[in-house]
Amino acid sequence: MNYKKSFEINEKLHALVPGGSHTYSKGEDQFPYNSPRIMSHAKGAYTWDVDGNKFIDWAMGNRVFILGHAFDEVDNAVIDTIKRGTNYTRPGILEYETADYLINEHFDKFDMIKFGKNGSDVTTAAIKLARAYTGRKYVLVCGTHPFFSIHDWFIGSTDMNSGTLDTERQYTIKFFYNDRESVEKAFDQYKDQIAAIILEPVKNDSPYLDAQESDLHLETLIQKNNSSENNFLKYLREKADKEGSVLIFDEMISGMRFDTKGAHSLYGVYPDLSTFGKSIANGYSCSFLVGKKEIMELGGLKHKKERVFLLSQTHGSETTGFAATLATFKASKKYNVSNHVWNLGRKLKSDFNTLVNNEKVADYFKIIGFDANPQILCTKRTGEFWPELHTFFHDIVINEGVFIPWITITLSHTDEHLHITMDAIRKAIKTLKPIIENNEVEKLLVGDPVKPVFRKYN
Repeated sequence: MNYKKSFEINEKLHALVPGGSHTYSKGEDQFPYNSPRIMSHAKGAYTWDVDGNKFIDWAMGNRVFILGHAFDEVDNAVIDTIKRGTNYTRPGILEYETADYLINEHFDKFDMIKFGKNGSDVTTAAIKLARAYTGRKYVLVCGTHPFFSIHDWFIGSTDMNSGTLDTERQYTIKFFYNDRESVEKAFDQYKDQIAAIILEPVKNDSPYLDAQESDLHLETLIQKNNSSENNFLKYLREKADKEGSVLIFDEMISGMRFDTKGAHSLYGVYPDLSTFGKSIANGYSCSFLVGKKEIMELGGLKHKKERVFLLSQTHGSETTGFAATLATFKASKKYNVSNHVWNLGRKLKSDFNTLVNNEKVADYFKIIGFDANPQILCTKRTGEFWPELHTFFHDIVINEGVFIPWITITLSHTDEHLHITMDAIRKAIKTLKPIIENNEVEKLLVGDPVKPVFRKYN
């Protein structure tokens, strides 16, 4: 493919914008050299770059779509709303209608809701509420999960912590998913000091300590539900209750994709607070925090306790986000989107595993995670991530017209898209197999390998 215009604009963009992108995961250090740098438009399951190259898009921005690019039912709701104004001097009717739908018709375990514009807004708000509610400072964060917020309380705990305050990040401590010992150790060390436990309820691993591959399928998950005492989420719920800490589930990715009520609803384990964002508004900017009234109300006016300054944002009441969120949830229910995502993901994982096993390259190419949220990994024989092979693999599939740096299945993705994608993956694996065997991956790769986002230096 020709990327001439894309490369030219990218250089100009770097002169204007630090990193040449407003999201680090979209930066040029996250993609192969031979790939588009600047996109022009998208529709359904497809995206186009400024040179006119067309790609099947499995990444869907930064996982911000559940229905597909430019989905008409959502866009039309937003357009109609724009014509009636985008912000008002007092709360708008859509704020009430969206809150009422989500709390009274959708979620059955949460009492109140507060809206934001992105994920960091609401996760930080949840931490602030937990600290106010408990009177404690420390936050126990799942170190297995990569990102929770741009704010100092979290980003200060990563390697990319330049500019953050020691006085803020010292209160963030880590535990690891499915590792009860790490949780117990933290509570022993900081007894009666931990305000909150925050984690994604599920990412790539099942919370059952005796988990099998079948636990990554929807029907097994539902069948097993509360039958196992080895449920890590259930353990955390009981631990939080015992220690007087607030349990927070970050459902930015798992929410909508696993189930529109959140992945936690499939396990029957309910947090005190939960955060949703990314695909809830199908590409438009909206996020929300839901939770128990006694905690959420601290940010309100109907109590006599100290006030919590909770998500008071100029654009927090922008009507477009509410219209998009309401339309997205209703369309997801109408089309049973979660079921579609689980089914297509299962086919993708099955086809991928069949291919790598037939080609005898399963040591190097893997697909992991739940059917609703699979992830392709390129590894060395030892199982260690192989950045050069990962970059080489994506170089080939991108130039076959497939963007799949991460997998975000939407309603717009079909069996036909899956078939085309598997053809591109098949070509990449057949091309790379002899290169791996000849130990020439690093030698033949064009450009630099991808780098981790959270690194100390460029």
